[in-house]
Amino acid sequence: MLDIQDLKVSVEQKEVLQWVSLQCAPGQNYCILGKNGSGKSSLAMTVMGHPSYEVSGGTITLDGEDILEMEPDERAQAGIFLAFQSIPEVKGVKLFEFLRTIYNARWEKKESFVSFKKIIIPHMEELGIDKEFLWRDLNVWFSGWERRKIEILQLKILEPKYILLDEVDSGLDVDAFRSVATLLQQVNNDDNTFIVITHYFAILEYLEIDKVYVLQDGQIVREWGKEVADEIQAEGFGE
Repeated sequence: MLDIQDLKVSVEQKEVLQWVSLQCAPGQNYCILGKNGSGKSSLAMTVMGHPSYEVSGGTITLDGEDILEMEPDERAQAGIFLAFQSIPEVKGVKLFEFLRTIYNARWEKKESFVSFKKIIIPHMEELGIDKEFLWRDLNVWFSGWERRKIEILQLKILEPKYILLDEVDSGLDVDAFRSVATLLQQVNNDDNTFIVITHYFAILEYLEIDKVYVLQDGQIVREWGKEVADEIQAEGFGE
């Protein structure tokens, strides 16, 4: 279980999260709704261990283990994955070496160039990713749709337990979004938990959501079943 209790977080001495508590159980899916600036992305970055987000109170535990002292790579190895709202490009790092490095770290293996190529190519074929992408710099000149498919490729090889999806519709046209949502639907299973962070609602048509949390001004103000999302979609967030 990913368990967040009484979390207080600041960025540059400005408090962005106040006494946030939520629990995400294995095999269930959650949605965190809120207007822009409500603290949704701050929560995701804090869980992942971004150094700019200073935790001044509360706890975050993963399956009973305190992760606040873990580095981001250690949290990833423990089974947490963050799909970024804006996916960065990394010049000078080839996609193949990036994927091989994170795969070996996640599973504590030492796959060679040849052995990893045999692992990754079938996944790329399944996702419709051109093999030539492996020899390009990570996300450089990739479209939004291509970057999202690379993230889904990472989900397939890393098999994380808790997957934070931060505004995954960002930068996608309608057709690309539908394709990404369908692929995420296929990746979702009883062994992982999706935590969907959004202020739109289209993604909820593809993923079965068990519980919704509503963030406002850095605080959880409502929590209930998916009907909360349906209500907000119809009536708005209010003041």
